[in-house]
Amino acid sequence: MIKHLSYQDAIYASYRSAFKGDADADALAFNAAKLQPVIEPWVASLPRDSVVMDLGCGAGELLLAFRNLGFTRLCGCDLSEEQVALARTIAPEVASENLFDFLSDRDDESVDVMTLFDVLEHLTRQETYDLLGIIGRKLKPGGLLIGHVPNGLSPFAGHVFYGDPTHQWCPTPSAMRTMLSVTNFVDFAAAEHLGTSKSLQGRMRSWMWSLQRHVISTANLVETGTRGEGIWTRNFAFKARTPRTGTLTEE
Repeated sequence: MIKHLSYQDAIYASYRSAFKGDADADALAFNAAKLQPVIEPWVASLPRDSVVMDLGCGAGELLLAFRNLGFTRLCGCDLSEEQVALARTIAPEVASENLFDFLSDRDDESVDVMTLFDVLEHLTRQETYDLLGIIGRKLKPGGLLIGHVPNGLSPFAGHVFYGDPTHQWCPTPSAMRTMLSVTNFVDFAAAEHLGTSKSLQGRMRSWMWSLQRHVISTANLVETGTRGEGIWTRNFAFKARTPRTGTLTEE
């Protein structure tokens, strides 16, 4: 019997070189600098020896952002061996492994921070639900989950969602809030991610986006009577925590 390679496996085998381009040290540093403002407000108060685990870490840009913020106990996993090789130059404890298998080897309540950047859209909704349940068990009480996904609310969502054949769904902030709520996470928050740098061009983009946001919110007001959730970038970040005690509390 001929064993057929799935299209997902074929794509992931060369995900970096074929679809995201080469990642030299300068490119990794540039991408990390754009990710750092996303996570920094949510991790500012955490001890720098917190255990940080990046699921689907890619080439390690997010791990580098954490390292630049002073975090020292970094680990992660990714399916793409070529990306893992790059990520290990930043954090040696990166495994070339399915994230479900990777998590199964971890003790419950052993991780302070978990990150899922550009991962959940590659899973089905059921797989997302299952994964969040596992993450909730592996995080310590009060542990932090930070994620990044395509934004189904964005007028430009199709470019992100349909641009990658491995994408399975396109969440909205309210959909992520629901998924996290039913898997017993609390303290949900979401934020836009424009992905601008600190260069003059990046600052100009940020200013122009503030004008564009007003246009989009006004259009939403005309159609629905409200300005919406106010998160319109084609990707958004979110955070949530596991309960600090066995009793769930309202945000």
